[in-house]
Amino acid sequence: MERYLKALQRGIIYLTLFIISLLLILALIDVFIKLYDGLINNPLRAFIELQYPQLIDLFLVIIIGVELLETIKGFLRDEILHVELVVLVAIIAISRKVIVWGISKTTSQEMFSLAAMLAALALTYWVIKTCYKKKYNKLGSKLPKANSSCGDVNV
Repeated sequence: MERYLKALQRGIIYLTLFIISLLLILALIDVFIKLYDGLINNPLRAFIELQYPQLIDLFLVIIIGVELLETIKGFLRDEILHVELVVLVAIIAISRKVIVWGISKTTSQEMFSLAAMLAALALTYWVIKTCYKKKYNKLGSKLPKANSSCGDVNV
C-alpha cells in the first residue's frame, strides 16, 4: 500500500511539473507576443506607459513559476519540502504585487498589510537561514556560527 501511495505521489508531482512547465512556456510566448505587438503597433512612449507594467508583471509571474519548479524538483530529489524555497516564492509573489500595484488605487490599510506580510516573510526567511547555518555547524560544516537558539529545527 505504501509503495502504491509513493508511486501515486510521484505521478502527481510529475504531472504538476509538466503543467507548470507548460504554463511557463505559454507565459513566455505571451511575453514575446505582447512585446512584439506593443513595439510594432505603438510609439515607444505609449508602449512604455501601457505595455511595460504588464510585461514586468508577466516576467515576475514567470520568475515565481520557475521558483515553484525549483521547489517541486527539490521535493522530488530529497522527498522533503524545502521551507526556504516556499518562503522565497511567497516573498517574490508579494514583491510582485508591490511592484505592479498602482499606488493611486490603493488604501493605506492595503499598503500596510502588504508591508506587514513582506516584513513577516523576510523575518521568517532570516530565521530559517540562521537555523540552517546552526544545524550545519552542529554537523561540522564550515558555515559560520549562528548566534540564535533555534532548538532542533529540521530545515
